[in-house]
Order: sequence, then structure tokens, then C-alpha cells
Amino acid sequence: MRCRYVLLLSCLLLLLNPAARADEAKATEGLIETFHAVPLKRGSVLNILVDKRKGEMPTTAILLFPGYPGVLNLKNVGGNITYDLSGNFVIRARRFLNNDSNFTVMVDCPMDKLSSCDDRYRSSAEQAADVSDVIAAVRKEFGAQKVYILGTSYGTVSSSFLARNLSGQIDGAIHTSTFTDPTGSNTHGAVMASFDWAQAKVPQLFVHNKDDPCHVTRYSSIVERKKNIPLITVEGSKNPRGDACEAFSPHGFVGREKAVMSAINEWITHRKVAPTISTDS
Repeated sequence: MRCRYVLLLSCLLLLLNPAARADEAKATEGLIETFHAVPLKRGSVLNILVDKRKGEMPTTAILLFPGYPGVLNLKNVGGNITYDLSGNFVIRARRFLNNDSNFTVMVDCPMDKLSSCDDRYRSSAEQAADVSDVIAAVRKEFGAQKVYILGTSYGTVSSSFLARNLSGQIDGAIHTSTFTDPTGSNTHGAVMASFDWAQAKVPQLFVHNKDDPCHVTRYSSIVERKKNIPLITVEGSKNPRGDACEAFSPHGFVGREKAVMSAINEWITHRKVAPTISTDS
């Protein structure tokens, strides 16, 4: 019920907010989209949406895991592709990741997990196996030679555990607005309370807004817990709106989308880390 409420509220906010609708309309600018249903070895199906820049043949796939509740409800009905969470940071800003080298893959929850895509699933070997099937499909069907995982907010539960569980299958993981401060042992994200990213064997990158107002993704917490993993600090935002933990606050890098995604591209392609993305960037 909670998920349905959040999705309904998000839709209403989009309808009432012309700026949010404009951001959504730009999300696929210059991109060619391909819907693909991935059959999982365990018997279910997981839907993905692949975006590539027109006229390019990129070979590095970036798998996207959006924020709460993380369920895209990705569908293709008669050629009409629809999905939820269109305002989420990694979804609305994915066009800035797409270039001649990189392409994006929106990853939904499996069909049999749409109502239970929670901590238990995201931290499990089952999700790792499911995403492994996705990776195999992306390599075979879309020509990926390298694969990265990118999660934001609640999606970093997935990106964090996958970084640990998919060593040898992925080339790195990026965690943005990382979930660090769950409010209790029975709330979503509880598994992140003591998570140690240093246990992963793949390269990782943190990206966080210094002014993130969300109480479960505190900037000070990731600074304290990141150990030797590089962190890109983002300063400022433009036209923030909505609640502290929603997509159009500094938590979702509103107004800084292009600069943030460009910095992530630099790390993926050249391992360059811009310690700070200032308001002048």
C-alpha cells in the first residue's frame, strides 16, 4: 500500500509541476530506446529498457537502479513503452550518460518481485543471479563489453550489494545519494546501517550532494564511512522543490544533472575523479 501511495503522489506532483514534466520530456532526447524482456534462469522475467545515443555504437553498459520504491513497472504494450519513477534522478538524467562509449540500461524488478522488491531481495544472492542474467543479455543482445552498476538513494541498496556479489562480472559500481542512515531495523534500507563497501572487489565511486537534506542519506555519514573509496562532492542545486528525500530536492541533484553525470562518465571512462562539483560547474 505504501508503494502505491508513493507512486500516486509522484504522478500527481508531475501533473501539477510543469518543470518536472519538462525534465521528464527531455529524458530521452537524442536517444533510441529498446525494450527487452530478460528470461531469468529461475523462471521469472525481468524487463529492461536500453538507451543508446542515435548513430553511436557504445560498448559500455551502465545499469540503472532508481530510488524508492525502485519498481519501474516497465511495460511495452503495442510498441508503447511506459514506466514509473520518470522523475527519479538516474532516470530523468540518463541522457547525459549516453555517448559514443556508454549506454544505459534501466533495470526493473523481476515480475514476481514487483510487490516485494525490498531489502531482503536487494541484498540476496537471488538478485545477484537475476542481474547476472541481465548482464549476460546485455552483452549478447546489445554488444556490451564492460558493465557498470549505478544506483541512487534506495537503489544504492542494490548497487552496494551487487558490487560485493558480482565481482568478476562487472567493471565497477557508482553509488549516488547513498543510503546510510535507516530510521529503524524494520524500515526499508535497514540492511545499510552497518554496510561495508570496502568488502567489494570492484572499483567504486560515491557521489553525494553536500547539501543533501534527506535524513537517511546524510552527507556526513558517507564521508565518515567511505574509507578509501573516492567521493565526488556536489555543491548546490537549482530550483529545488518537493520533500527532502524526493527526486527534485538536492538529494536528487536537481539542476546539477548534467555536471554530475559528466563527472560519472569521466570516472567510468578515464578513472578521473573531480573531488568537488562546484556551483560554477
